[in-house]
Amino acid sequence: MRLGALFLISAVLAATPPSDPGSSAQGHQALPWERASPLDWQAEPWVPPAVVPGLPTASQGPMTVLLTGDGTLRISDARGLVLLLAGLPGRPLRAWRDGGVPLDTAWGTWGFPADSPLGQGLGGLRWGADDFRPFLRGLLWVLEDGEGFLTVVHPATAQVIHLPLPPGRDLRIRFLPDRLEVAAGDVEKGAPRQWSIPWMGLLPRLAALGPRPNPPKVGTALAPFPKD
Repeated sequence: MRLGALFLISAVLAATPPSDPGSSAQGHQALPWERASPLDWQAEPWVPPAVVPGLPTASQGPMTVLLTGDGTLRISDARGLVLLLAGLPGRPLRAWRDGGVPLDTAWGTWGFPADSPLGQGLGGLRWGADDFRPFLRGLLWVLEDGEGFLTVVHPATAQVIHLPLPPGRDLRIRFLPDRLEVAAGDVEKGAPRQWSIPWMGLLPRLAALGPRPNPPKVGTALAPFPKD
């Protein structure tokens, strides 16, 4: 177990892209998805679409996620306090929740739980489970219209990551028990049409959705800017 944790911590550090001092010098602040390093997608033979077996049930809870048609994302807690206000790389095209439950529309308002497996960090996950999807409870997955990124939102921690997708258009995304699969309806001649990555390969990215190790102190009326 300790060796597995050490491996994942090392992978998280390796997956974190270095800062680009040139961009700051030129006055351009890199957007979150621009800093995301490529994923190790594995090409595989294309197979016709099929029904995904045994999808988990949708979770519920007091956390509110609002996603608008222009890609504006807002997360609020049970008191109505806004925890995060951000934007997507593009307009939402398709969306899923938890371990792959498809949503009827790619924008709207949904309730999510305040606790989740990832809310406990990597220690709340069973890395060797035959079906990893139940441990993705409480997540929102959004494919934007540029089809270059899959945005993953964790309302319980108000964290967001962006997963770079393989090249192609008209992407089909399937949440399988052991892996995330992406197939394209339109690719360049001779290019792979279908790819996948095991959930274990995504854990270094998903780790960033966990709780922050040292959350910032909350200010008060008497001390609006608390000192460390």
